[in-house]
Amino acid sequence: MIHVYTKERHVIKIDNFLNSIQLDHKIFTSISESQSENFELGVSYCFPKRISESLLRMAKKGFVNYHPGPLPKYRGPSEYEQAIKNKETQWGVTVHYMDKNFDSGEIIEIKNFDLHEVPTSIQELGAISHYFLFCLFKETIQKIYNN
Repeated sequence: MIHVYTKERHVIKIDNFLNSIQLDHKIFTSISESQSENFELGVSYCFPKRISESLLRMAKKGFVNYHPGPLPKYRGPSEYEQAIKNKETQWGVTVHYMDKNFDSGEIIEIKNFDLHEVPTSIQELGAISHYFLFCLFKETIQKIYNN
């Protein structure tokens, strides 16, 4: 069983994909919805709140975070603003194991890509990042769950 914590706007695509590969899952849009039962793998997919240490410990195979920026350079919630300020033309999205600290933990994979030009808005870079982040999710979630 996978427990996915995400924003409402990502629920349908995540649910459809996990159903298509027949991975047993529950999706939560707030921590208060989650149950106190143990589960195999925890996933934070652009979840806007910190996952508590007690919830991290409930996942037998650990908890992973899908982060819409390249770690460790672009940690935290202001990665897009920093990238625009730094005039980045190369970018990436990351999946990593979570620990008690924010956007730290062992990196599993980074999907790097060229931006072709410097992004000019948070919305522009966000849209590009989220496209590649869902690609990374589809490429890695089954492998992470099975290992």
